[in-house]
Amino acid sequence: MSNIRVTYSGLIAFVVGIVGVITGIIFTIIVTRKLPQEELGLWTLIGSLISYVIIVEPIISYWTSRQVARGEQVAKTSILTSGLFSIGGFFAYLLIAVSISNSLKTDLFAVLLASILVPLTFLNNTLSFIALSHKPHGVSYGIIAFETSKLPFGFLFVYVSGLNLIGAIVATILASLIKTIILLIMIAPLLATEFKKTMIKFWLRLSWLPLYTNGSAFIYHLDVLLYSLLVNSLVGLAFWGVAMAISNVVSHSGQISQAIYPKLIATKQKEFAERNLERLLYFAIPILAGSIVFAKPALHILNPLYIEGTLIVYFLSFRTLAYVLMNNFFNIIGAYETIDVDKSASFKLYLKSKLFYLPTLQYVFSILYIGLLTIFLLMSSNSGMNEVEKVSIWSLILFIVTLPFTVYGIVAVKRQFSINMPYFSMLKYSAAAFVGSTVSWYLLTNYVKYNIEIFEFLPQLIPVLVVGGIIYFGITLIIDRSTRDLFKAILLEIRKY
Repeated sequence: MSNIRVTYSGLIAFVVGIVGVITGIIFTIIVTRKLPQEELGLWTLIGSLISYVIIVEPIISYWTSRQVARGEQVAKTSILTSGLFSIGGFFAYLLIAVSISNSLKTDLFAVLLASILVPLTFLNNTLSFIALSHKPHGVSYGIIAFETSKLPFGFLFVYVSGLNLIGAIVATILASLIKTIILLIMIAPLLATEFKKTMIKFWLRLSWLPLYTNGSAFIYHLDVLLYSLLVNSLVGLAFWGVAMAISNVVSHSGQISQAIYPKLIATKQKEFAERNLERLLYFAIPILAGSIVFAKPALHILNPLYIEGTLIVYFLSFRTLAYVLMNNFFNIIGAYETIDVDKSASFKLYLKSKLFYLPTLQYVFSILYIGLLTIFLLMSSNSGMNEVEKVSIWSLILFIVTLPFTVYGIVAVKRQFSINMPYFSMLKYSAAAFVGSTVSWYLLTNYVKYNIEIFEFLPQLIPVLVVGGIIYFGITLIIDRSTRDLFKAILLEIRKY
């Protein structure tokens, strides 16, 4: 579908991402301030368990995204097939969850209740990949529906009703249902097609590739389970989850690139990739700077108990930017691959394709990460280190392992497709972000008092954040032509409505 508008869809995704950050942070505040550390750690563990059992879902969505981008009518078939696959995932989750719950002596009912999220996650993933290649902004609408509905549900079931972890799970289930409905509405025109058994045969015949692709993610997500079992505690996971909630703000800059993958599949024009990369960095760099400068106040807002985890936020924020860039480069490389256009392509040809090579790199990344983490946790078991120190080194390991793969992505897209990194633009954005963050840091240090009451603390913090943002956008508007063009494009889109 070459009529995909990369900038339009990307900007919608980014704006929605920022709104999602705000609502998501409010929900996280509710959860972190109400849940004891053990329950918050279990909440983090449940998320990892769900990620383990949805490993088979990409058998459908992996190919569906590429096929819909090329105009093939496979949406109805993919949704129904995803529903069938989710049954197996549901029972696999129950088996794993009961075993882990017995081992760690956790709340079994909460773990079982979360099983409802398994089929919902299957369906939402499939619907999102269909929407990504049909109407990329539809994915953004689904996200905003999820985040905004999760907030009142969280307030009701966690804060008002005092259900704590159970309330957080119920709120997430209800918000996921609303997201499902929105995504179904967005792709409704694609559902008026017949069920194609031949597509299922095609997906199953090539199921080894998406399974191979997603297997690295399974290995990667063993980190949370590994920590809980080797340390025999959920407290460290609470610090990890809170730090992730803050550092993941940086990942929303990647939303600006959500439409580039289907666009390049359809057109192969490198200009789209270069322009999109520049705009990704325009938003990613100041968000990274903000997450570093505001790490301590953000932890204080979530819960003063976690303010010791500032260093964890630093490492995870830098790692998140590195991962966003790595993922963007890998998507560009994968989008240029055309092996799947030939439905009769042999196994050997697929092994030689980028669709196999890129996942292999992900395996190297995941195995290296989990291997180093395992060695560290075993060596530190009798070291006397507290859990905050252990999680800090855990986050540093993840950052260090990510860096070389990001560098590889930069080199690969340059050599293979002559796609250049906008180094001069990066320098300008970094300089502007440095000025803005320095002013914000000065104001935080000299004028902001860390009140326990959140409603006394936020009014001090928000103006400092706004000042930093104004400085960054003001400087870049003056010194960078691309920024001026971007804002003109935004105004043009607004006038159309």
